[in-house]
Amino acid sequence: MAELIEAVALIVATALLPVAVLAALVGGPKARGARWQQVSWRVRRPEPEPSTRRPLALVAADATRIAGQFHREGMRFAQYEGRRKAFDRVLGEAADMLEITNLLDVLPPGAELDRERHRVETRLVEAGLLPRYPAEPA
Repeated sequence: MAELIEAVALIVATALLPVAVLAALVGGPKARGARWQQVSWRVRRPEPEPSTRRPLALVAADATRIAGQFHREGMRFAQYEGRRKAFDRVLGEAADMLEITNLLDVLPPGAELDRERHRVETRLVEAGLLPRYPAEPA
């Protein structure tokens, strides 16, 4: 029986020897950079995601700047289209922030989109986000 115990002890020591050597080389649980975590029974809530929206002040500044460029006369078609698309994008962003329903993203270019743009722009002027432009009727 003593021989059996010695044999088992030898097998266990042989199996654990590489683990002990590796732990000694690495430095064990107190080694710098080791991340040993204790079991925690607390519920971990996910961290809130940072807002992907830009601040309202930046959107208002962009809307004011682009509106001034959009309401100019005598632009070439390519300039007009580029400014129209940029203006529609920033108007839609501002309207979404103020919870103003809009169809600027879904309407095709044309008279209906122009009316929707004018409606949203008027609502943003009323909210104090945009200045009133001389090209608009009072």
